[in-house]
Amino acid sequence: MPNFDISYKPISAPTVGENGYRGLLSLTEILPKGWRYADSSKPLPTDILLEHDVEVRVRDGCRLYADVYRPVNSSRDNPVPAILSWSQFGKKFNGMHFLKSMTPYNVGIRETDLSGLEKFEGPDPATFVTHGFAVVNIDPRGVGDSDGRLHIMGEQEGEDGYDAIEHLAKLEWCNGRIGMAGNSHLAVVQWFIAQLQPPSLKAIAPWEACSDLFREQFVRGGVYSGAFYDHITSAMFRGRHGMEDFGEMYRRDALANPYWDSKRPDIAKIQVPAYITASFNSFLHTMGSIRGYMDVQHGQKWIRFSPYQEWHDQWAVDASQQDLISFFTRYLHNIQNGWEEQTPCVRMSILRFGQMDAVMNIPEDDFPLPRTVYRSLYLTEDSLRQHSAPDGDDFVTHISEDPTPLCTCPAQRQKIWMYT
Repeated sequence: MPNFDISYKPISAPTVGENGYRGLLSLTEILPKGWRYADSSKPLPTDILLEHDVEVRVRDGCRLYADVYRPVNSSRDNPVPAILSWSQFGKKFNGMHFLKSMTPYNVGIRETDLSGLEKFEGPDPATFVTHGFAVVNIDPRGVGDSDGRLHIMGEQEGEDGYDAIEHLAKLEWCNGRIGMAGNSHLAVVQWFIAQLQPPSLKAIAPWEACSDLFREQFVRGGVYSGAFYDHITSAMFRGRHGMEDFGEMYRRDALANPYWDSKRPDIAKIQVPAYITASFNSFLHTMGSIRGYMDVQHGQKWIRFSPYQEWHDQWAVDASQQDLISFFTRYLHNIQNGWEEQTPCVRMSILRFGQMDAVMNIPEDDFPLPRTVYRSLYLTEDSLRQHSAPDGDDFVTHISEDPTPLCTCPAQRQKIWMYT
């Protein structure tokens, strides 16, 4: 746990009926094949054993609560691997709910694409239990009925995630092999947990993950921007003991410091296979996904640049789901299925204009692309760019709030405004 003083602020308590919350249930049930969460939801393709509010204790005694979805025949004699889904959005039945409340047209996701069991931004148990995986949706520290105050990414979530993984690996139905999946926060937190190298963590799939909260999200470009997080805090975070107050932490010190450094994981310490996605649609995550791929030091890493919005890619694109199932089959079931031989380490996509479909899954040897040609461009007083360093010490000043053009030539003026 970090040793610097953290400011906290209150958040709304969970309310039964809101955001999928149903209270502390502590019961087990079997959802039969064909079961539907709602009339418009995807019917379950198989029976699923659902354990509500399984208690998970971490090193300081804090109790976290998880919902476990697993095959009905999973047992000591027939153990299965688990995929852990970790975020502060609530663990139960809220994926489609949040989509409807936040996005137009559900970003192209049909209600029949989801079973209703999924948590927001997490894997749908209906998809993965069918292939012999358990899906564990956990409420981290400070969320729902879990003890403690909510910490967003960083060292505390890393330690709690380590402990939760080792707890799950010892349950009698588990084969001891744990993976992690999900996008956005569910992806970012994987960096923090995997860098601690929990022995039972065997693979991660951080799909669209920033990697530095100070530089990539809250203080991007040097200016604090917390409106987005304030919105999702109000609409989505529910807990009983408050959460970190990022705005106050920035007000205390507007520069990078040990607190913000704790929100930047050491990705080079990650040793497990990693399947990363990035896109050119949500630049909140693009930089972090690329840094993640570049900083992982071993060879069992893959990055796919998706042409889709991230939620659509995860939930509505069958090829993407099958890809992730193949990855986890290789490393959680430990089955030699040809994943390494058949999967390029880098797959690019090209977005095209108008109604033209994207060009997808372009195989590349590495990223940045090895054939990239790097050129140095120089700004001079009479030219926006040239390929050789100018003679002398020329400089040009311009006040960005002044609408007066820098020159009178229309073609040159257009170029100037493009570069300012």
